[in-house]
Amino acid sequence: MATVNIRREVKDPFYRYKMQLLQSKIEGKGNGIKTVIVNLSSVAASLERPGDYVIKYFGFELGAQTNTSPADDRWIINGAHEASKLQDYLDGFINKFVLCKKCKNPETTVHIKDGHITLDCKACGQISDVDLRLKLSGFILKKETTKGKKDKSARKAARKAKQQNGHADAEENGHASDHESGGSDAGTPPAENGDVAVEAGSDDELTRRIKDGALQLDTPDHEEKEEEWTVDVSAAAVKERQQQLPEDLKQKMVAGGDDEDEDGEGGNSVYDQLGTWVGEQAEEKGSVDKVDDVDIYLKAKELGIETKHRTILVLVQTIFDDNITKQIPKRASMLKKVRRFGTCWNIWLTDV
Repeated sequence: MATVNIRREVKDPFYRYKMQLLQSKIEGKGNGIKTVIVNLSSVAASLERPGDYVIKYFGFELGAQTNTSPADDRWIINGAHEASKLQDYLDGFINKFVLCKKCKNPETTVHIKDGHITLDCKACGQISDVDLRLKLSGFILKKETTKGKKDKSARKAARKAKQQNGHADAEENGHASDHESGGSDAGTPPAENGDVAVEAGSDDELTRRIKDGALQLDTPDHEEKEEEWTVDVSAAAVKERQQQLPEDLKQKMVAGGDDEDEDGEGGNSVYDQLGTWVGEQAEEKGSVDKVDDVDIYLKAKELGIETKHRTILVLVQTIFDDNITKQIPKRASMLKKVRRFGTCWNIWLTDV
């Protein structure tokens, strides 16, 4: 297809800015006659302008209706118009909306801001204003405003879809995590009420669970919940439980008595009750490793000895067995909550 210089007044055959000559085809007859510009998309691409700018300019200049967004690339102007006449109008479009006002170079880009249209020249750097009195200027500004609204709506819809997909993925991942972990005993429970999930066994996770348990202790249902933990403190029951404890623990508890801690009550002290409770829980669950740290701490809190230094003596003799080297790191977070059990022990647990 024949080409021509974008600036047709330039006769230099080596002028590097070229475009195809407009090719038109007249179709229909009578009131239905129309002109189809066959290669308008190619010409508009050479000018680096949207095709609807060009076809709309023709419509304004000819006073004819045009289509500005053809799905089949058939750019139509109502009426019969010769290609040579359209080429002359195209020169006017190029001078007003393409060429730099300083160097007359067609290598410009359109910028629209605050109701102004400017041409930014890549060759000389000049920024030229486009005459806003031109009819096409009004079309360009209106199109940009409509486009901005559509873009904003599209971005809002995209954000909403992303959030919905994110919630769906989080829910799906949560179910998958529960399935893979086999329940809350095997891994970190999912976060609730917007809380961030934390690693199982960590200090933060234990602290959160202890706070949740403490809140439950302070609820009006506390008396009902306590009934689940009630221990028979009759003389016969206490004596039977004492017989189940290791000899060294029984001796230590009795020996400590009132001399070591004001809460001591001989063979039926609160420390006896804590040790007995841990032993019963271990037997009921089949292993001392299955006795939950939070339950231990809350039991000590219930007895009022969660900060007593003698509490650690009970714990180290009841929550550990032959696998103590593996059990200590798992219990470290809970043991740190029992604050008054000696600086050296606290430092050692931190190292662990």
